[in-house]
Amino acid sequence: MNPKEAAELVNEIKPKIAVPIHYGSVVGTKKDSKKFIELLDTNIEGKVLMK
Repeated sequence: MNPKEAAELVNEIKPKIAVPIHYGSVVGTKKDSKKFIELLDTNIEGKVLMK
């Protein structure tokens, strides 16, 4: 699942907070996590916990 696909799914579920957790260790990069957060609906808070 790429950042766009993940954000689309999260936008359908509509949680209050979304945390990208697989970038860097399983697949993807920190840039991907930032793109994911950019694509979230404005009422969903995106948080990156890994540094």
